[in-house]
Amino acid sequence: MPDFISLFAGAGGLDIGLEAAGWNCRYASDIDDAAVVTMQANQAARTSIGGRSVFDGTFIEKADVRQLTGKGILNSIAAVRGDIPLLAGGPPCQSWSSAGHQLGFQDPRGRLWSDFVRLADELDVRFMLFENVRGLLTARGEDGVPGSALTTIRSKLLEVGFHTSVSLLNAADYGIPQRRVRLFIIGYRSGDEPSFPLPTHTKTLADVDRRPWVSMRNALAAIAPVAEGEVIRPSGKLRDELEQLEPGSGVKSMGKPEATRPGGHWGYKQGAFVADPSLPARTVTAGAQQDWVKDPQHGIRRLAPRECAALQTFPKDYIWPKKLADQYRLIGNSVPPGLATIVGSGLLDHFEKKSSTTVKVSVGLSPLDARLEAAIAYTKREEMRNGPSRRAAPMKRKMRMAAG
Repeated sequence: MPDFISLFAGAGGLDIGLEAAGWNCRYASDIDDAAVVTMQANQAARTSIGGRSVFDGTFIEKADVRQLTGKGILNSIAAVRGDIPLLAGGPPCQSWSSAGHQLGFQDPRGRLWSDFVRLADELDVRFMLFENVRGLLTARGEDGVPGSALTTIRSKLLEVGFHTSVSLLNAADYGIPQRRVRLFIIGYRSGDEPSFPLPTHTKTLADVDRRPWVSMRNALAAIAPVAEGEVIRPSGKLRDELEQLEPGSGVKSMGKPEATRPGGHWGYKQGAFVADPSLPARTVTAGAQQDWVKDPQHGIRRLAPRECAALQTFPKDYIWPKKLADQYRLIGNSVPPGLATIVGSGLLDHFEKKSSTTVKVSVGLSPLDARLEAAIAYTKREEMRNGPSRRAAPMKRKMRMAAG
C-alpha cells in the first residue's frame, strides 16, 4: 500500500478519499485548529470509509506550511527522501475564487502554493496531486494576463522536475451528488504521466454510456432526517422572496454594468437560492449561507451541516467540531472524498503498473487540453471587451453616492 503526505489537509476529505482508494496517509497537517482536531477525533474514533479506519497510523499535526521542511516531515514519520511517492493537498483557494476578491498572488494565501512546490522537491515524491478552485485556470499572474497564474505555478513545478497534467473535474460527472467544478493538477516525472479518470455520470439521459447524475434528493434520503434543532429558517424580506421562488432559482442581483451588458451582468444573490432536489446540489460553500430547501415538514430552511457533509460524500458518522461556523467552513473547503477516491484509484493503478521514471528532462510545458485553452482565450476576450467598463463601475457608483 503506497504512502502519501498531505498538506493543507483541512477536514481530511482528500486524504480519506485517497485512503479508500488504497493509499496510506503517513502524515497530515493544517494550520487550522478545528481542522486538526477534526482529523484527530476521527482517527481516535476509528471512523471508517471504504472498509478502512481513517488516518490509521497517520502523524497529524498543526503546522504552518511555510515553516515545514521535507527533512522535518520525514523525520516525524521515520522516512527518508524518496520514500514517499505522493504529495497531496489543496493550498488555500480564497485568493483565486470567483466568490472572493481574486487577489491572487497579491494575497499571502495565494503564494502558499510555492511551499507546496518546495516541499514536493525536498521530499522527492514521484507524484503530486494539487486541487484548487476553477478560477485558478483563468487567474491573472503578475503580468495581469488571464491564465498566467497557472502558467507560473506549472513553470515552477517544471523547474524542480515535475511535468503537469491539468483538468477541470465536475464532481457530478463522477456520481457525486453535487455540481462542484474544481481544477486538479497532477505533477509527474518525465515519461511517467498518469491520466485523469473518465466521467461515469451525465446530465444528458440520452448518453447510454454513462449513468445519470445522482440527485440531491437521493443523497439526503440516505441520512437521518433533519431534526428541528438543526433547522435555520429565513426571516423578513428574504423569507418573502424565497417563498415566491421555484426550486432551482434564486433572488437575482444586478452586477456591474459592462460594455456588452449595459444593464449589468446579473447573478444570484449569495445565500438566496432555493435548491432543486431533482439535481445534484450546487457547490457546497465554506460559509453559513448555504442554499435553501423547501422542506415539506420544516418549511423553507437552509441545508444543515450534516446534509452538506452527505453531499460532499463524507461518512455518515464523521465527527465535526461543535461550532456551526467551523462545520460549514471545513465541510465546504473539502475535496469530496468520493471524488478523491476515483482520482486516487486511477493514480494508484498507474503507480502499480508502471515503474518510476525520474529523469528530469526539461522540454517545456505540455499544452493544456483544448477546452481549457478555450476557456482562457474566452476570458482574455472578455477582458478586452468588458474589463475597462467593469473596473470603472465601482468608481462611477462612488461618484454618484458622493453627489447624492
